[in-house]
Amino acid sequence: MKRVRLIALDMDGTLLDNDHATVPPRNALAMERAIQAGIHICISTGRMLEDASDFAHRLGLPCMLIACNGTRAADAPLPEGNVFWRRTLEPRDALAVLDYIRDEGLMINALEDGRVSTIPTAEYPEYHLARRKLVEVDYGETAVRAALERGTMKLFIRGRFSETDRIAKIEKELQSAFPELAITSSSPDNIEIMPPHAGKGEALERMARYLGLTREEVMAVGDAQNDLSMLRYAYHSVSMGNAVEEVRKVCRYQTGRNDECGVAQIIERVLQSKEV
Repeated sequence: MKRVRLIALDMDGTLLDNDHATVPPRNALAMERAIQAGIHICISTGRMLEDASDFAHRLGLPCMLIACNGTRAADAPLPEGNVFWRRTLEPRDALAVLDYIRDEGLMINALEDGRVSTIPTAEYPEYHLARRKLVEVDYGETAVRAALERGTMKLFIRGRFSETDRIAKIEKELQSAFPELAITSSSPDNIEIMPPHAGKGEALERMARYLGLTREEVMAVGDAQNDLSMLRYAYHSVSMGNAVEEVRKVCRYQTGRNDECGVAQIIERVLQSKEV
């Protein structure tokens, strides 16, 4: 394995256990050992920067962060971190997307720095960060439209797991109607819409440049569709054992499942390499 100096780790389905809230101790220890060996660790997620920062602080590790599917990147958790990469949806584009999907009966979330504006549904009456009080939360279509006018990082659309076929169909329709936007998914029940040229891969490339590294020194680990851009960028691309087939096909390496501490397995392999 060639020299690795930066490892980007997806959160849900990768770093976290199946409860989407716990970092297994073996994963945390492997990350700590990597940092001690001079390797930069980056948490790369579709979640908001405030959410990823909270996890990093609880880990007690100096992680870099890529958040909101690459629309934000920081050299450390908030509030101390410097956000060195930002991408924002143009209000005209975001409002057009809202008008396109408004009558589909899906939960719609407009994400800004420190704030989420939500059109809730009976199944999803609030955005999950509202319970953790990490960001301000507004509700209703008027609030969402106001957020989109100000400029948002991402639109996060969510439906029921029982209607994933319909959600996949809507995602394809959106990709056809708005080909210039970055549209992806982190789970079969959601659609994530970002500005043009925004993705984990673009942010990871910027992070490597920020650190003075080449892609040959970068590893990325993921499991879902929204990880594809960073897996295509990183020379050391790693699919989780629970990854979707599309991810498996693009990766150079494979590790264990998220509930088998696959992250720790691949980091331990890196640390055992004589070229580290």
